[in-house]
Amino acid sequence: MKKRMVSLLLAVLMTVTALAIPAGASTIQGFSDVTDQRVALAAESLRLMGVLDGYGDGTFRPNAHLTRGQFCKMAVYATGTENTLGLYSTTTVFPDVKPSYWAAGYINLASKGLKIIAGYADGKFHPEELVTAGQAVTILLRLLGCKDENIGGVWPDSYMATAALIGLTDNLSLDPRSPLTRGQAARLFANLLRTESQGEGGVSYTLSEETELLSVDGSTGEMRTTGKTYTMAHPASSTGLIGARGHVVELNGKAMTFLALTGGNAGTASSAIVLYADKAADGFGDLAGNNNYTIYKNGSPATINDLRKHDVASYNPATNSIRVCDTRVTVYYESCDPSPSEPKNITVLGGTRFSVLPSAVDTLSAFKPGDQITLLLTADGQVAGAVKAGGSAEARGNALGVVSESGEVQMLCAGGVIPLEASAGDQYREQVVRIASSEMNKLSLSVATGGQSGDLNVSTRKLGSRNLAENVMIYQEGVLTSLNSLTNGVIRSGQIAYARANWAGEIDLVVLKSSMSSTVVYGRVFAESSSAEVTMTNGKDEEDPDYEEWTEKVHEDRWGIEYGNGQRTPTTKIKYGVKPGDYVTANLKKDRDGNTTITGVKKLTPLLNVSNSAWTGTSSVLVAGRSYTVPSSVLCYNKDNSTWITLEQAQKYTQIADLYATSDDGVIRVIEVRHRG
Repeated sequence: MKKRMVSLLLAVLMTVTALAIPAGASTIQGFSDVTDQRVALAAESLRLMGVLDGYGDGTFRPNAHLTRGQFCKMAVYATGTENTLGLYSTTTVFPDVKPSYWAAGYINLASKGLKIIAGYADGKFHPEELVTAGQAVTILLRLLGCKDENIGGVWPDSYMATAALIGLTDNLSLDPRSPLTRGQAARLFANLLRTESQGEGGVSYTLSEETELLSVDGSTGEMRTTGKTYTMAHPASSTGLIGARGHVVELNGKAMTFLALTGGNAGTASSAIVLYADKAADGFGDLAGNNNYTIYKNGSPATINDLRKHDVASYNPATNSIRVCDTRVTVYYESCDPSPSEPKNITVLGGTRFSVLPSAVDTLSAFKPGDQITLLLTADGQVAGAVKAGGSAEARGNALGVVSESGEVQMLCAGGVIPLEASAGDQYREQVVRIASSEMNKLSLSVATGGQSGDLNVSTRKLGSRNLAENVMIYQEGVLTSLNSLTNGVIRSGQIAYARANWAGEIDLVVLKSSMSSTVVYGRVFAESSSAEVTMTNGKDEEDPDYEEWTEKVHEDRWGIEYGNGQRTPTTKIKYGVKPGDYVTANLKKDRDGNTTITGVKKLTPLLNVSNSAWTGTSSVLVAGRSYTVPSSVLCYNKDNSTWITLEQAQKYTQIADLYATSDDGVIRVIEVRHRG
């Protein structure tokens, strides 16, 4: 249970934070061509693990694809069994993988020793073919101990659904039939390291308590963290994660790698720049040590034109990026350490301590405990500067937070979270709040109002007409969760307590109402039947002379809704007047115990025998004089082979299709195709 909780925390933090490393602490500045912070984090962990490295020119090439042979090597390294390669390098398992082939040992070990791969129907392995996301996920599921016979269903959809269920594909959008990129593979393996073993024989990783990585010595094979030294499974000289906080990943008593995380006010930036004018980037080159950096503001790609007065910039060497944060919080100055003239830490907001950067001392030393001031924060929650409270509008506090069910307050900061020491009253539980302090030693909260409105479409990543930010934070019942953990449907605006648009107009925060989560799905009704032996009796007890006991076979019919990509609702006995094969819309409601029920089932309106000539591009279709909208995520079902396909595949399969729409808004929700002879 402890490992699972650590894993969930790590997954959440990776969703909303970026890898941060102290400037000057690393001789390796990360891969020069990786700008996605989550890919950078995963790539550095895998480089340290020996699973996936960069190229000689310092690049990682995150968009390049992997072959099946390359992926086999990665999988073998992840199991820690590469020391047995000699037993498999001189044999031939597949006719197209000769002992002379560079990956023969890895492929043979993966097939015969680990039993995590299989060849094609022609008996070959095709090692130079590109590995698809579905194939990669299948291999890693087997590595974790998942059995093919237990997964069942239609490959690869059922395997992708299983991977999503256990967290293997958290925060990844993968097309199972498309080639896997190096960037996707890095994040997939990072997820693997924090996923629990799923069965007998599955690899089982252990995560340490949160710690700081102090050194990695490739010559001695030692990894040193705060309070402990580990023997490395794959001695490496990568120093890209030195100084980061996170968890050591252990397997068979050795350290496989280090999974870094940020958050809280531990802080990792060693210096920062406070902007005192709009669209100003003075000093950025000196901060980064080069002029080839990229800019991220609150976790989203930005340009100089997006910068505003009192924004704070710090440097992340792992991604060669300037991280800009616009979080400001108005507080009463409670105490400091060691002195007001040279503070290294400052305590505010009812007991929360923030680290003070050396570059902030000049502005902060002008104040003393008892003053009301506005702190300017870095992306990792350190104090970069201070101004007098109540000054210019652009320097006023803007800090928001989310309160958990237990009253814990997490302040949002540039896509990350900072837990505060003071707790909230009952009236703020599971609310979005504005954070400040109106008097000494006290946290002042007010419920945030306004915000953005609209339905949340999980599959298209939109709230109303606005796109979701890449690092969008989703809170459900006051707990940070991932977008991928939500049912792939539409969450109505009435179930959304608050949504915020960031500086770029994208939604970066969504808080769901907690009384009951409701999601709208569209799909096809399926049926399941089961039977069981039930013991029947008559008479009061065995002493009754008329007592009899016998068994009867009892049958039960249930139904549910399938809605593409191997996704299915729970089944129910309530009929709702539908039958297998009907296309419907329904609400999925989840209570506090996590139980999901189906309500509000309605049949979709059928539009039969619609010719492809009625379409206008791929976004609308004209039927009986009415124009219907077709979303890019529309579900398409091939009735001939009972599979869900893409819209492009559906239109190529046949010239005539049956469309199913929600009549109130004129949107096509499902398309069914079949061969009509």
